[in-house]
This record gives sequence, structure tokens and C-alpha cells, in this order.
Amino acid sequence: MKLLNSTARASSAVLAGALLLGSLTACGGGSSQATAKVDTSTLTLAIDSDSASFGFDPLRVSAAQRQFFEGLYDSLMALQPDGSAGPGLAKEFSYNADNTVLTLTLKDDVTFTDGSKLDAELVKANLDRRSDPALSAYSAVAKGGAQEITSVDVVSPTQVALTFAKPQPGFEKNLASTTGMIVGKNGVTDSASLAATPAGSGPYTLDPSTVKGNKYVMVKKADSPDASRYAFDKVIFSVVQDPQARANALVSGQADVAMLTSSTVDFAKSKGVGVSQIGGTVNTMISFDKIGKTAPAFAEEKVRQAIQYAINRQALVDALHKGDIPAWNALPKDSAGFTEDLETTFAYNPEKAKSLLAEAGYPDGFDFTIIASAQTQTDLQAVQKDLAAVGITMNVKMASSTDEAFAAVATTPLGYAPLNWDNPVGVMYGAVLNGFTNVQKATDEQLSAATGELAAATDDAAVKAAATKLNTRLVESGWMIPLYEALTNQGYNTRKVAPVEFAGTNAYPLLSSYTPAS
Repeated sequence: MKLLNSTARASSAVLAGALLLGSLTACGGGSSQATAKVDTSTLTLAIDSDSASFGFDPLRVSAAQRQFFEGLYDSLMALQPDGSAGPGLAKEFSYNADNTVLTLTLKDDVTFTDGSKLDAELVKANLDRRSDPALSAYSAVAKGGAQEITSVDVVSPTQVALTFAKPQPGFEKNLASTTGMIVGKNGVTDSASLAATPAGSGPYTLDPSTVKGNKYVMVKKADSPDASRYAFDKVIFSVVQDPQARANALVSGQADVAMLTSSTVDFAKSKGVGVSQIGGTVNTMISFDKIGKTAPAFAEEKVRQAIQYAINRQALVDALHKGDIPAWNALPKDSAGFTEDLETTFAYNPEKAKSLLAEAGYPDGFDFTIIASAQTQTDLQAVQKDLAAVGITMNVKMASSTDEAFAAVATTPLGYAPLNWDNPVGVMYGAVLNGFTNVQKATDEQLSAATGELAAATDDAAVKAAATKLNTRLVESGWMIPLYEALTNQGYNTRKVAPVEFAGTNAYPLLSSYTPAS
């Protein structure tokens, strides 16, 4: 039996909320100008999207929403401050000789908000939901996934065994995010109930003052064994989609912590706000339609490549994202798969773009529509001008509702969102190959093979080789059209909150990492 330790890196897959819509109103929080004793009972975070737009089933989201769901649910493994995987609902684990069976030993004193208790039967009931295609967190472990779980067996009331289709050494790290979150018995039995009511064992409960889509109020459970790890008695997630509105909320004291874009960092700093930063998030256009169902031109790889050549990434960054990095790679600079070759291969070349369009049968260009939000509109308008210069008309339509934003994956050929690649295999199987960005069920043998190689890689050389193949194919296929690598910025009220720390390379800090200023 192996005790959990800090050597296994945590899983982080992520499609962040650029495709989502939320309220522009920030709520709660104390004033940053206050001179009285700091109130540490409440922490208000201004976030850029509605993490619970699908309801409160943590398996319907990916790791980009982990921080939000961390308050309501516990995971089988727990993400540690250094980015590794540590004890969670499972206190120990062991593999069989060929790494095809992972046995978890569970805690025996965990109670869920619905009154149910943690045991092996409950864990099995959760993981047996993996055939549900709506549960994106399970896509990699579902039938046909690179990390397919073929069976979940109860060994004893406190032990459960996961059997894989092929060896999965190090799989425990995948259980440190939403994939490992466990839902109580009532939620598993009646999953529809999770649309309105969480059923978790996390340190917080959802307060009735919550306004869905606007603010989510979580109150700490005094009897939670992990309560002492969380400094604030109440946490409010305030959905503020507009970047400047989030910065304003932080500066005015309506929010204590806010997700800042590069364009608002200097403004926030000038007002005395603290800012913590980390790289690794690539803002990329994602081809939803690779078979031409919504726009026939997108069925041609040369058309998607033409878009790569048509975009002046350096000009985009210089004009709108000062301090960020132009990106021709789908993976970030610190990734094992990053290659400078792509920077020259797909360098800005409008004439090459026009030539490819002609070869693909579109010498006069074509038109299509992309759905934008307040957060993505400016970038898309800049790209719109570049594409127009080569004959492509991209109509930028502002989403009128959250439903329209989500429907875009099936109704439009191209989207735009930030992706964090801390766990490339998770991103590929959770969002790109089998996930919700591929509702047309397009296939690419090279992408599938490279993802499989990366999942099976056991040493640095193998990881680098597979990741480079994956990165290169993502770009040359046009499944990803990267624009720039952004620094993730967490602004914080220095009078109330200590400097924000990230968990390894994860772009979303642990909820437990927010502590009062000393």
C-alpha cells in the first residue's frame, strides 16, 4: 500500500469561460479603502464566467471550474499547493504489477450534504456514470478513451479497485480535479437534482442567497474536517464577465480578488492593487466544425491553415495584450511539446493564405459567423480585419444569452477561448477529441495517435516526442488556431488578502490558498 505523496503532479484541463456569459454586476466584499480592522469573514471573488451554468454536477465541467467546485465537493485526490496530488477522499492507493488496476483506500468518516456516507459503493456509483456523454470530466475514462476504465469493483466498504483497458501509471493525479470529485448518493441516484442542489462533502455549502448566474454564496461548514484549511467563513463567487468591470470591482472594494486580463493589470496596479501572475494559458481559436456542417469551407484543412497564415499575431499582442506572448504553438512556451519551428512555418503571410484558399476552391474567399462575448469581442474584431484582407468575411455576433454561447459549438464553425495545458491529455480527451468542442465528431488519426502516445509516455524523452507531435498536428490541422499566450493574473486587495499563490503551473489557485493579509 502506498501513502499519497507530493511527487505526482496534479491534473488540470481547461476550457475557461470565454464561451460563457454572466452578469456584469459585482457583489459583496469590503472596501479596499477601509481603515478599520479587516473583515476576514467574507471573501468575494470576481470571476469571468458562470461556473455553474450547467448546474452543480462537478462531472459536467472540466478543471477550469475546479476552484469553484472545490468549495462544494471533495476529490478522491487533492491538489496540493505545489501542484502535486495528495490525500483526498482516498487516503492511500496502490497499483498492481502492470499498472492496470488502481486500488483506493477511502476515508471512513465522510458525510455528504444529503446525509449519505462515503464508501466504496458510492465511489463505484459515481464512476459508473462515465458512460454519460454529458459528463465531460469523465470523457477520458469512458469507453474508447485513452484512460478507459473498464470496471470499478468494490473490494471492501473502504476499498475500491479501478481496472483500466491499458496500463495507467500515475493515474492518481487525474483524480485531483473534477474527474475525482464524488457526488453524494441522492445526486447519483437523481442526477437531475444537481441542476439546483449540490450534493457534496466539501468544506462549504451553498447559501440560499445565491443568485444563479450572478453570484454564488458558499458558507463554511463548522463540522467539516477540512474547515481549518479555509480561512474565510463565507466565499462569494461574483460573475463579472466584462474585464474592466472586474478590475473596477476590485479597485472599488466590491471584490477582494479578481481575475484580471492583461489589459487591466496596469490600471489595477496603479490603484494599489496587488497582482500575482503565471503563464501557460494559450488564447486560441478552436475549430468546432472540421467536416463542413455549419460552414462548408471548414471541411478543408487548407482553409483552416489559411486562417493561421492570415492572422498578424504580433500586431494583435502589441495593440491589445501588451506583456503577453504571440503564439503560433497550441501549447505554451514551458511545455515539453513547444517548438520554435511553428513560429516560422506559420508566420504571418497573407499571400500564402490567399494561395491556400485558392487551392482549396475558395479563390474569392467565403463568409461565416463567430459568436463573441464582451470579453472576446475586441480580439475577434482585430482578427476580423486580418481575415478580411485575404477575402474571408468573419461576422462577429455578440451572444444574446448563455444558451446561445453554449450552442455555438454546434451552430458555428469556430470559437475562441483560453486553454490551460497543464494536463494536455486531459484537454485533448476532455475538450478536443471527445469533448464538447467536437460535437461534429470529427476524427484525426495523427491527433489521436499523438494523444495516445503522450498518455502512455513514461519518461521525459517520450513525453517530449509525443507532445511535440501533438502540438504540431493541432496547428497544421487547424483544429487549433493559437493567437497569444496570456499571463493569468489574479488581482487582490492587499489590505485584506495575502499575495495569491498558484498551485504549481495550475492557472486557477486553490480555494484554500486565499488567506488574510498579515
